[in-house]
Amino acid sequence: MDIDTTGFELGMPTREEILEHQSHMLCNENDQLRRELAKAKRNIAKLVEINQGLQEQIAAEFRRANGAYVEYVHLMNMARCRYGIDLTRDGYELDPQMQLKNMEAKDREG
Repeated sequence: MDIDTTGFELGMPTREEILEHQSHMLCNENDQLRRELAKAKRNIAKLVEINQGLQEQIAAEFRRANGAYVEYVHLMNMARCRYGIDLTRDGYELDPQMQLKNMEAKDREG
């Protein structure tokens, strides 16, 4: 029986050599995972910063939108009370969101 012994010219590694090689491989993998974990932590920190900035922008825009809505309601009330102008007859809603929805519905129909 002819057995191919190619690659075994230096002999078979001992159990200790195999375990040492596996230990080196695990240490290298552990080092690589630590580097990847550190990079992921840095990325998470950046994302948290970005998210915080965006949340602040959202809050500022929300306050601005609320201020604009209050001004809109004030002007509608002033037009109706002081000048007797009822803008709802002209197609303006008291709630600008409803007016926008109505305009979008008309656009879809036409």
